Amino acid sequence: MSLHRTLAITALAALAHSPVLSAQSPARRAGTLDIYIADTEGGKATLFVTPSGETVLIDTGNPGARDGDRIFAMLTAAGVKRIDHLISTHYHQDHIGGLSELARRIPIAHYVDHGANVENPEQVTGFR
Repeated sequence: MSLHRTLAITALAALAHSPVLSAQSPARRAGTLDIYIADTEGGKATLFVTPSGETVLIDTGNPGARDGDRIFAMLTAAGVKRIDHLISTHYHQDHIGGLSELARRIPIAHYVDHGANVENPEQVTGFR
């Protein structure tokens, strides 16, 4: 398993062991694990805010203002001033396309991706 994948799994495992789960809270409550989801047309961006206030964002949507504005509105609603851990699940445009725009709007402390893209089209399709 790659270091990147190990870090991503470790970050998610730490969140899963939090004592309280609250889905899409309109306002952040101390002592809870809050989960926010932004629709990114073809995917979603998911924000976890831990009881200690640490943040994990998974995926950044498509390039452009539509998804960027949705994600930034979600971050604002959650009271987030910085993303502690940003995890990109894979390199499709609807999952990573909004990364550069988001990085211009809010500090990102740590970035974790899924590692090298090792998918070989011949192995997947059987065609040469």
